[in-house]
Amino acid sequence: MTASRLLLMLAPQNTAMGHLDELEGAARALGKALQQHDLGQCSPALADGIALLYGTDVTQVQIETAVRAAARQAGDTGATLVLAFLGHGMTPGGHSELYLMGADAQPDVLSTAVNIGHLIVQAAEHPGVNGVIALVDTCHASGAVPDVKALVAGVRGGRTRVSLLMASGADQEAYGLVFSRRLAELLRQGVPGAGKHTGVSTLRELLRHTIVGQDIVSLEHDGDHFAAQGLWLSHNPLCADTDRPGPGTLGAEDLRSALEAVGPAVAWPEPWSLHELERVRHEIQTIKETGTAIGPIALVYRAIHVVDALRTCLLTQSFLVSWMGYKLTTHGLRKALPPLPNDVYALMPATTGTALLTDLLELLVLRAPRVGDSRTALLTRFVAALGADAGLDLSAPEITDWADACGARIELNDAQEDLVRGQAARRLRLVVSLHATVADDWPESLDLWLLDGGRVCERAEITCSPTQTAVEAKVGEAVAWGRKHARMRQAPLRHVDVAIPTSLLLRWKPEETDFGVRLGVNHDVVVRWSMRLNPPAHLWWINDHARSGLEQMSACAAKAPVDWLAAHDEGKSQELGERLKSGRYTRAVAFAHRPAHLKQLMELLLAYVPVVLWPDTNNNFSPTEQALLDTFWDRLPTELAEAYRRRWQGGSAAPSDRLADLRSVWHDLEWLDFCSWFDSQDAAHGSAL
Repeated sequence: MTASRLLLMLAPQNTAMGHLDELEGAARALGKALQQHDLGQCSPALADGIALLYGTDVTQVQIETAVRAAARQAGDTGATLVLAFLGHGMTPGGHSELYLMGADAQPDVLSTAVNIGHLIVQAAEHPGVNGVIALVDTCHASGAVPDVKALVAGVRGGRTRVSLLMASGADQEAYGLVFSRRLAELLRQGVPGAGKHTGVSTLRELLRHTIVGQDIVSLEHDGDHFAAQGLWLSHNPLCADTDRPGPGTLGAEDLRSALEAVGPAVAWPEPWSLHELERVRHEIQTIKETGTAIGPIALVYRAIHVVDALRTCLLTQSFLVSWMGYKLTTHGLRKALPPLPNDVYALMPATTGTALLTDLLELLVLRAPRVGDSRTALLTRFVAALGADAGLDLSAPEITDWADACGARIELNDAQEDLVRGQAARRLRLVVSLHATVADDWPESLDLWLLDGGRVCERAEITCSPTQTAVEAKVGEAVAWGRKHARMRQAPLRHVDVAIPTSLLLRWKPEETDFGVRLGVNHDVVVRWSMRLNPPAHLWWINDHARSGLEQMSACAAKAPVDWLAAHDEGKSQELGERLKSGRYTRAVAFAHRPAHLKQLMELLLAYVPVVLWPDTNNNFSPTEQALLDTFWDRLPTELAEAYRRRWQGGSAAPSDRLADLRSVWHDLEWLDFCSWFDSQDAAHGSAL
């Protein structure tokens, strides 16, 4: 997944420097050029969207505080931090380090100026930061090079990434901010032939040809071998390949490394085609047989593996487009994705449409398989799920021909068997309702329904004492009743819906019901709001309103369709109620922390939104943890049930396990269809257990 990017422009003016207007103009021009194509977030942001700290009153403390705050925000969001330092720089006698002079800097007192190298190291070392790119336009700019030893042996164990582009040598002056102005022009105009992204080294070479009297210097340090792509400064507006078929980020990265290992004799495949990939493979094979590779033989075998994998991806993409055509959608692609190793989820792309298809295929073939695993097992499960969801014949000659071409016939057979088992597991659903609650207490009866393919096939009612212990004992009996009828229908019972009134939502976890084994160990338990089963007259509209909300949610392509409520939204229930009535919140709503008056807010929200999520404890959900919903949304609410099970069984300490700290009330179209059944004549008849 390509990380978001944060830009912070720092242009303080020391009293000895002058020309404040020129400094501000150059800083804003560079900031706008950087932000034009790349930066979705800025901190702190001004009205024009450029994060800029400048002027004659900017002090050392303000500069250091701003950089550290930006590093924290970049760490929270997994972003790349872009820092630009413009202004007056000095390297005091006997020191090679660059100091940026703010309003309160004194040339003879180093502690009053900003040590840029130290500040860059601190930012790069901050947990979660994807990397730091620093642009330095000062005199003696090359003195900003940080201590590389601090980067390779710091608190992150060397997994730091830093790129610097500097306007002058350590013993040179920089004139008229020409570096920043020329760099801004290059970023706006683009670089022919540079590809989709422009990096520090490309820009360094161009600047060296256009800036006279200043040595343009760069430094690139990458200690994170898990990074999905290298650091880049800007999208290239002149990239001719933006809309043409080609490899995705992972594919391009792996192929570039593979070709570097075999030497310059093998040219990049252009255009991107099966024919060109075959040519590349043949040339690498020849190099392997003649022993003329510049790298170890293991890397040559790796290069062949990468080319074969990319051939499989390209072949699969062409097949899916021709086989499914208009039935391919962004939502369908994400929904069909099979379960992946936890660390692979961190690479999930934020793309949509055709780009997403490319990225997912490369993820499944290049990153997801482990040593000893079939390279095409996850791929065939993905293709089979897409076809099944679209109602296509999985025994058709087209898909078997594709599998044969990929060497994946057995994997396709396995995937089809998995689909049959999965469809059988989803066929039956047991609904247990506690809607007979009186006066915010436990109910005196439970209502049960068994659904087969979405249709009610069995009904029953169980009486009980109005206590939690008695109700949980009867829930066990309800599951036994459901399993008896499931055996008669020769299908497994995996899914259990528990409909709960508002009064019990916050004090009961039905999946933890213990009848010798916890209910959630062998069943996917989803909590529903019982009021939707048969709404009172004044709430007749709530299920239709929820359907509209679900339609809006399905239109969200790359991000989870969730509105995270801020503290000020939670604190004013009357204003929140007005916003709900006016249609402000119709998608899923989530709380980043557990409000003190959550019960009152739940009573307000449940009538208006189809999904509500909140923390089980007082622990806050940071922006990075909130982004877990972007990754796993198409697997919810089932993934919540999986997370609960992993937590009970000891967990794996993976980021996704944090989902176990989320509670939810979930309503989907299947549940709303069941609620509509109560308007039918069939609902008027029932049986007792």
